[in-house]
Amino acid sequence: MKQVAITALVFSHTSVTSIAMPIEILTIAANTIGGSIPHVSIISPASPQINDTNGLFMADDSTSFCDDTDSSPHRILYPPLFNSLHLKELKPDIILIGSLGFPEWDPRHCSQEIMEWLRTMDEKHIPIVSICSGTFMLAKAGLLQVSATIHPHFSSEFKELFPHIPLYSDKKVIRDNHRFCISSAYGGGSCMLNIVELIYGKYARGQCAKFLLGENDSELSSDSVNFTPYRQHDDMLIHKLQDWMHAFPSEILSVTDLANKIHLCERQMKRRFKIATGKTPIQYIQQIRLSQAKRWLEKSQKTIEEISHEVGYEDTRYFRELFKRYNGLTPKEYRQKYHH
Repeated sequence: MKQVAITALVFSHTSVTSIAMPIEILTIAANTIGGSIPHVSIISPASPQINDTNGLFMADDSTSFCDDTDSSPHRILYPPLFNSLHLKELKPDIILIGSLGFPEWDPRHCSQEIMEWLRTMDEKHIPIVSICSGTFMLAKAGLLQVSATIHPHFSSEFKELFPHIPLYSDKKVIRDNHRFCISSAYGGGSCMLNIVELIYGKYARGQCAKFLLGENDSELSSDSVNFTPYRQHDDMLIHKLQDWMHAFPSEILSVTDLANKIHLCERQMKRRFKIATGKTPIQYIQQIRLSQAKRWLEKSQKTIEEISHEVGYEDTRYFRELFKRYNGLTPKEYRQKYHH
């Protein structure tokens, strides 16, 4: 497998953790499958001195870290080396946007060069992961169409600056097609496992989870539904509806309500959804709910009745029947087999 290229966008007073942890997880994933260590390009449009919120630094010496040769595992670009020419030369497989620092977001971070580059990468469907206040960058670039999450410290300012973007600061991760928002520097582990699977495959995800967690993550241990295959299409309206379904799977809505979410008639929505995903909208929601139910059964002490209600089924009997139809086990049998 080719060497994966990571481009990390950092700023003065960026939290080092917000960038270092995702890079470390991707490096672990590469090691687990015997791949090359990822090539990391760190872009700092502001300063060669990259301090985190605790005064730690990532680099302040260009001679040690800035190397444009392909053999170098890491390089850092900052003024005067950082410019549009260098941006065009970068060919990342994934982009990380670090937190912008505290206490306030500085609009100067969003240079026209950076904005245009992010839009270009987005058009190429390069995965972009924003961490904490890095979400401001995605919003400023006009790349958040469905929803966003951000650290609660920044939620008021985000709502004021981008009132048209629904904000769910209570959620740790929100995905909008190939864009990922992580609300905090310490909450991105599960999201990065999804990225690992996207780049390195399901086996690497499992091995990485074992290394980091000491066990398989819940999606792998229980054969929970992997939704990545249902995302391999270019219908942006259906992607938008899928994002909404994953964000609010327990909400009780009719097919007409779902169609209204993306401003299509019911017939058009059903046809386009089936063409894009191979599933009907109802089947897709059922799979999301049952996958969520599996995780509750594996990890929690909630009763089956409570889980049924949590995932959107008021009729517990119907939930039991549906669960067994899809999984070959009753919820009780499944819990006995997989609970840990």
